[in-house]
Amino acid sequence: MSFNIWVQGGLSLARCIDAIRNSDADLVGLQECNAATAQAIATSLGWHAFGAADTSIVSRYPIRASIPSGGGSGVSIELAPGQLVYLFNCHLPAYPYGPYSMREGQTQSFVIAQEEQTRMPPLNQLLKVMAPYLAGPAPCFLTGDFNAPSHLDYADFPWPTSKAPLAAGLRDAYRDAHPDLRTYPPAFAFDDHGITWTPIAAQEPNDAFDRIDFVYYSDGDGIALLEAFELDDRNSAAPWPSDHRAVLAAFRLTPPEPSPKATLPWPNDGLTDVACNPTLTWLPGTGALTHDVYFGPTQAIALLTNQTTATFIPGTLEPGATYSWRIDEHTASGIVTGDVWSFTTQPIHYYEWRFIDGNLAPSVGQGVLAYADAATAALTRFGVADDETVPLMNGQPTRYLYAPAFAGASNGYRVSFEQSGPNGGGIYLNQFTLIWDLLIPSPLGWTPLFNTNPQNANDADFYIDPSGRVGIGALGYSAAGTVRPDTWHRLAFVADFALGTARWYVDGRPVFTGSAALDGRHSLYSNVDPGPDLLLFNEGDTSGVYTHPVCLSAFFMADRPLSAAEVEALGRPSPEGITVRLRPIELAIARDAAHLRLAWIGGGGFYQLQTSPNALPGTWVDMDAPTPDMGVVIEAGATASFYRIAAR
Repeated sequence: MSFNIWVQGGLSLARCIDAIRNSDADLVGLQECNAATAQAIATSLGWHAFGAADTSIVSRYPIRASIPSGGGSGVSIELAPGQLVYLFNCHLPAYPYGPYSMREGQTQSFVIAQEEQTRMPPLNQLLKVMAPYLAGPAPCFLTGDFNAPSHLDYADFPWPTSKAPLAAGLRDAYRDAHPDLRTYPPAFAFDDHGITWTPIAAQEPNDAFDRIDFVYYSDGDGIALLEAFELDDRNSAAPWPSDHRAVLAAFRLTPPEPSPKATLPWPNDGLTDVACNPTLTWLPGTGALTHDVYFGPTQAIALLTNQTTATFIPGTLEPGATYSWRIDEHTASGIVTGDVWSFTTQPIHYYEWRFIDGNLAPSVGQGVLAYADAATAALTRFGVADDETVPLMNGQPTRYLYAPAFAGASNGYRVSFEQSGPNGGGIYLNQFTLIWDLLIPSPLGWTPLFNTNPQNANDADFYIDPSGRVGIGALGYSAAGTVRPDTWHRLAFVADFALGTARWYVDGRPVFTGSAALDGRHSLYSNVDPGPDLLLFNEGDTSGVYTHPVCLSAFFMADRPLSAAEVEALGRPSPEGITVRLRPIELAIARDAAHLRLAWIGGGGFYQLQTSPNALPGTWVDMDAPTPDMGVVIEAGATASFYRIAAR
């Protein structure tokens, strides 16, 4: 069942509970339902609950594990020993509402672009999380208030929020059960078959009635659809308590073949781009009493624990690394050795533009820097600092891009980070570092460094102001005089919105720390969102002059927050650029009689030599003090050891 209960229970939480109880539903995705309300519903029903801020889930059957999903919520549910299903639930943004835009005369292309900007980012993130589950053999379901109609209900309108689930391998239960429903136009009435918004005609001022609540199910996976219908006071609780009708779908599931081994691993075997802080889950084998958990780098898998639960958290893992794991089941008749599964964590991506060839081609990474319009291309110049028109950088010439003070809202430079997906536990890029090597020609003036709205439809999000402060009112500003005119500076904006912080630096020195929300104003679009991710050097506020000329020698982005030590090590701007000091550390090791000789390149600043007996997370310890040197000689131990270098 998918049920938007209208802000914690609408007209009556008791009648919402009656509607669930009388429906004979087993699994319910709830929208506008927080954790406390979900627990109250589950307690009344004698069920299980998974609480979320807005997309809670209740289940007649045990909820075995939650699934971090960003764009909604997700859980695994054990229907019977050896049988798991996965339920995901979403509530997409309500405004701007596409059917209203249609009635206001907006074109189809405008409305589709609006959907892509507002609802598709969280849905894309949720479908990305669902992808490995959809590829597996267990049944998967997606419930939700999508706040958008279905393309299956329209004669000629490709609503992307309904096309995307089908493209991901899901099916629309209601439409499969009612393939002969008429399509729009003409407009639907509030009591037409399938309409979920809204059963209360007075709640809809524009006569825009549509099917916007859905139950989707995975194609195949032993699922047979029996029926699907909407619930309201015509066939359920009366008076109906919500401004949405609920959707109920019934399925027959084919039980999987029992296995004495652990099965259905998460992460799936061979999965890539796994978050660096995963929760491992599996389906226990038949008769399993306890589980031996083997885990580690592929070359050093080891027994870590014996436990009774079917989840394990290995801690924070290395980015871009491959790990293997195995579950051995302890049964009454002995140990059943499991299969070995592997996965690879998300790598870190770096991007840099240095304008060496007098164009916008990237120097590092697969990013795209593009002129926002033809006027920007005509106004942009490329040059070399000569100490006459533009000062030298550290006494050396450097190539640069010259951007004028833009007068048009369509001007600027749009940036796309092609390799970087959502991070930090949200639906956008929440952990990243932006760095500019730039010079502001005198006199100082309002200089917008970036706008997280690439279409420049609102104010910019980070500035240099006329007094030389760096920041923005929403987060705070550094002291006046932090940036000087006609001087090359290296500005760094370091975001870790998973921790709620934003830090910025000038020439390697910290100048301010502010608080920022996950998936908030300063988060960036990513490669799951359509179009560019960022706009440079323009400002959507036309009430005054908020742009200024800029000379840009290098622009850098990393999809991780650099540490304070790393930013300090980067220091002042350099004609060599930024990533030259952030290249991955490469370590070489050789044995010479009773000694080990270690040498390395890459990184920057100080280096910390670490050792471990088995290379497992949590076992690395520091050796000696951090050093600026790039080599060391140590005594060889009597037993095998692993070594690594960490930048400090």
